[in-house]
Order: sequence, then C-alpha cells, then structure tokens
Amino acid sequence: MRDFLHIFIIINFLFNFIFSSALRVRRENMKVQITAKGHTIMLKFMPLNIDTKLEGYILGYGSSMFSKQFIQLPKNGEPYETEIEEVNLETPLHLVIGSVTPTSVLLSWGTLLKTPYTETNMDDCIEEGEFTVRYKENETSQQWNYQTCPTTSTIIENLKPDTPYEFGVRAGTDAISGDWSPPVIHTTADVDIHDLFQPKNQRKPQEPIIKAPQVFLPPVPVLHNITQSRPAPLLRRTGPPPIPRRALGSRFDTGDNSSVFSSVPVSDVDAMGKKRFVAPHVIYKTDKRPEEPCSVTHSLSFFPDEEVMNINVTGPPKSPPTNLTVVTVEGCPSFVILDWEKGDNETTEYEVTSSTKGPNGKPVSVQITDQTHTTVENLKPESSYEFTVTPKNELGSGPPSEPVTFNTESADPRVSEITTGKNAIWSSFPFKADSYSECNGRQYVKRTWYRKFVGIQLCNSLRYKIYLSDSLKGKFYNIGDQSGYGEDHCQFVDSFLDGRTGGPLPPDQLPSQEGYFRAVRQEPVKFGLIGGSSHINYVAWYECGIPIPGSW
Repeated sequence: MRDFLHIFIIINFLFNFIFSSALRVRRENMKVQITAKGHTIMLKFMPLNIDTKLEGYILGYGSSMFSKQFIQLPKNGEPYETEIEEVNLETPLHLVIGSVTPTSVLLSWGTLLKTPYTETNMDDCIEEGEFTVRYKENETSQQWNYQTCPTTSTIIENLKPDTPYEFGVRAGTDAISGDWSPPVIHTTADVDIHDLFQPKNQRKPQEPIIKAPQVFLPPVPVLHNITQSRPAPLLRRTGPPPIPRRALGSRFDTGDNSSVFSSVPVSDVDAMGKKRFVAPHVIYKTDKRPEEPCSVTHSLSFFPDEEVMNINVTGPPKSPPTNLTVVTVEGCPSFVILDWEKGDNETTEYEVTSSTKGPNGKPVSVQITDQTHTTVENLKPESSYEFTVTPKNELGSGPPSEPVTFNTESADPRVSEITTGKNAIWSSFPFKADSYSECNGRQYVKRTWYRKFVGIQLCNSLRYKIYLSDSLKGKFYNIGDQSGYGEDHCQFVDSFLDGRTGGPLPPDQLPSQEGYFRAVRQEPVKFGLIGGSSHINYVAWYECGIPIPGSW
C-alpha cells in the first residue's frame, strides 16, 4: 500500500517577556529547532529569557484533504499524542454527477461534494498532484476521453443530450497514480435546464457573429445549475395591475426605452422566490436575460450625460430635486441608478446620500455629481436602503429631496455561491500589472484555488480587468484564451457565468507578450507567449456578474 504524508508546520506563538523593573510587555523573536527522525518530529524552543511564557498552536497541512491538523500547545510540559490520517492513493474516490445542460455535467468528489453553487476550495486538492477524469459513451464506445483537474470538481462539456455515459476519477502525483473510482453511469439531460428559467415568448440568444473589434460577445453562456437546488423560475406577472409611477420621466416612456423600463418587474419574485420590491418611485429595467451578467456600463448607456452649463448663482439652491426615482435592473441586486429632476437653476451639483434603513441605519455612501442621475454600487442583497439628494452650489446647500426607500433582491445562486453575511474575500492592494486594460480604478487581490493570486482593477464594480500572478510583489499578467475571448475567465472571480468581454484591439492586432493562458474552464493555466502570432487572445475588460469588492 502506498501512503504519502507531507507535513508543513505553521507556528503561531505569543511570547510575553515581563520585566519587573520596567513593568512593560514587549514582543521578541524566538528560535525553534526542528528535528525529524523516522516517524517523529521534535520541536525545541530556545527562549531568550527564562521568564518566557509560551502560548499558541501548531497547524499542520498534509498533502491532501485528509491531513489537516490543529494542535493546541499542551500546558505544564504534558506530552501530546494524536492520530494523523494518511492518504492512500489506492483508495478509490467517491464520484457524484449532476446535469448542468443537455451537453454538460458536473462531476464532484472529495470530502465535501460540490454542487454548481459551491465555491471551489483548494483545501481539497493534492499538493503537487492532480485528479484525472475519464469518460466515454456507455457500451457504444471503447475510447476513453481524459481530462485533468487540480480541484475536486469539474465540468465536462460537449456531450450528447439524452445519452448514457460512464465516468471515473482517480488521484495522482508526478510519481504515482491512484486507483480509478467505481464506474458511474449517468444519462445527460434531454431538456435544457436554462429553459426552465426563461419567460415565455422570450427569444433565445443566438450565437453572435463578431463584426466589430470593440466587443467580443460570448456564445450562449452556460449557467451551472442542477435540478436539486433549482431557484424559482421567472414568471410573468399575473397579479394586480401595475402601480403607476408618480410622473414617468421622458427617458423611461419614449421611443425604444418604453419596452426596456417598466413600473413592475417581469417576475414578481426573485431567483430565490422572494417578492421583489414595487413602489411608485421604482422603475425596473427588464431587458436583461437571466444568463447575461449584470452591467453598470450598459445600464448607464440609457442615461446620457447632460451638458454642464456655467451658472451665475445668487444664493444657495432654494428648491429640492423632484421626482427622485430608483431604477433597478431585474436580477441585479448590487446596484441601482438614481434619477431625478432639478428643482431650480441655482444648482451646480448634487450630494447623493445612501443609508441603510432601520433602527440602526447609517450612511453607506455620499456621492457628488453634476448630473441628474448617478449609480449606487456595492449594495447588499436582501437589504433596505434610503436615498436622498441635496442640491448644492458654491454658496451653500438647498433643501434635500423627499427620501425614497428600496429593498434589494436576493443574490442569484445561478451566478455564484456567495452567502449573505459573508466577509469580503477581496483585499485592496496596489500591484504592478500589464498595461492592456480599459480600467484604471482601484485594485484588489485574492488568493485563488490555482495557488496563484487573482488581481482586479476596476472600471466599475461590475466591469474590471482580471490578472494572475505567482506572488503579491511580482508582476500581474494578462490571461490568454486559446479557444475564445476570455469568457470562462470569470471563474477566477467565482462566477458560474461565461462573461461579457471586450477591448480596443481585434485579435489579430494584439501585441505579443508573456502571460498565463488556458483553453477551457477548470483547466490549469500555463505560462508563455500570448497575443501576436500565438493566436491566444486576451482582453481589456470583463463583466462576470460579480460585484467587486461587493457587499455580503
């Protein structure tokens, strides 16, 4: 039997040196001598002072998901003994399969079985190893197809609908491979699960023909869903007639916009089955398909900027802004667009205040704009907000608008598995990056399950450039795509969607440079030349439906 166990020790101690003469506490470093012999590891601590008090723990990581250890340091010199599980590559893995679309399935194995709503966790991966998946049509084919994966779940695509397939998986390292799991027979779906979420009479998106170089639109995106956890379907409204808006602004009820904006949503309930917020001051933008990522940029295209005029003011504004309206995009809880009408000709700018509503309500953001609309981003799903707009000029502030309220809808599990109340996973961190980007906003980083760092530079909270790097202090590189235009790179920001991407240059004009690249989702990245004659495309921005840094 072949067993492997690699232990990495992380030691975290608090050393307090108390000197009676100074009556103070200070921190100093301590040397640790580590000796490994046979099956025994000995740690000897050499204190700098006899009054040292040793506190802390030892955290050990083995070479697989089964060998994590947390050991609290024993007190009073008492010995400590525990059992550490070893990984046996000859023990077959347990494989579970669920349909995603008629032509794709989700395979999951490991300690925690995945659904499409479970974020990938590298704790379940083998150090310096990988998993190999094999599959074939059951009975009709003797030829196996193979796919490697660094994590404990993967998507297999390009299968035949309503067809039985045989699947297996095994673990392995560079030197040795484990045994194949018992064969699992799974028949692919015969009905597209996405159709269950589509409103009736809604035209299905067609595969685009790329004519202009500015925007690279993806094929029909894949929504990773399985039937066990299906969210509420989109339903046409069948209840009472629409609530009339106080005074529909011209931008909402004229020309082509009349089919885009509505005083009620297409569906009364959100993706989790909760009722959407309806009020006279709320307008829904209803043209976004469920499989499309939310886009601040696209939504703002319906709100052209007004020309700013030089005004000779004689005093502070005297009248409040009127007709304050909350414009929300159905299926997009992370942002709203506020729109209003100016109260007088003495106003040169507006102060927009967003506050959480309730007994402990507090300001979330204060923005200044010279337009009569603005976006409020990084809102929290399933939360109540209150908005006010105050007119201002160089001589002072005028009376604020009447406050309006709005309740955001649930986060859509078809986009990502992010639990409300979870701490932010993005850290603000400036990094060095390649220059091919249309975004110049704040930068954020997070650790990815590829054991690399994902770097983000914002255009806005829903449009950004995605980079990869081996280290925080190193260069962050573009990510190339061997089979598309980076649509599946949304996986790096934990999105199930195939994103919307774009850039200023067509593929045949991209300069050659070093970067990471891959061909399909879940595939480990490689490093080399991208762009130029390599025919590996990279892009200047992504929209993945995930707000960054977000609010959860």
